[in-house]
Amino acid sequence: PPGSPVLAVGPTTNWIGKQWPIENYITLVRSLTAADGPLASARVAVLSAPNEREIARPLLDSLSDAQRIDLTTGYDLGTLVACLRRCTLYIGNDSGLMHMAAATGIPTLGLFGPSRECHYAPWGRANATIRGPRSYEDIFTAPDFSWTACHMTDLTVPRVTDAVTALLRRIKASG
Repeated sequence: PPGSPVLAVGPTTNWIGKQWPIENYITLVRSLTAADGPLASARVAVLSAPNEREIARPLLDSLSDAQRIDLTTGYDLGTLVACLRRCTLYIGNDSGLMHMAAATGIPTLGLFGPSRECHYAPWGRANATIRGPRSYEDIFTAPDFSWTACHMTDLTVPRVTDAVTALLRRIKASG
């Protein structure tokens, strides 16, 4: 319905190392949009490049037809920006989509692991970042580091939920 919140989610990246597990996105979205969640009854816009759609599919499939807004099938950048401007909040991995969301002015939470948020954080005062307990240096100097593994598994859903809640409170308090 018009005026309802829309949660934008960017669950993909160009490298698996900085892609938060899709199961975590599903759990997070369910929690945030639940009746007692900070974005109760929100519709969910899922964004990705067309070649990343299969990665996003489990999240798309977890949403009802009424809740799902599928923006994974190859929209041009102007259309994606117009859609993002209508959203209440964007949550996503460190990616170009995260930066596009921040550039539209909507509150943006960037999820970080093997990239430096001091260099790549979404720009603007309505934005925030969260990472797991390991620093960039900890990830890259670990003896078991692999370029073909996800390095975001230690960022928990409760930590991201807390970061979303804090960001929304901060936005509301600043008027």
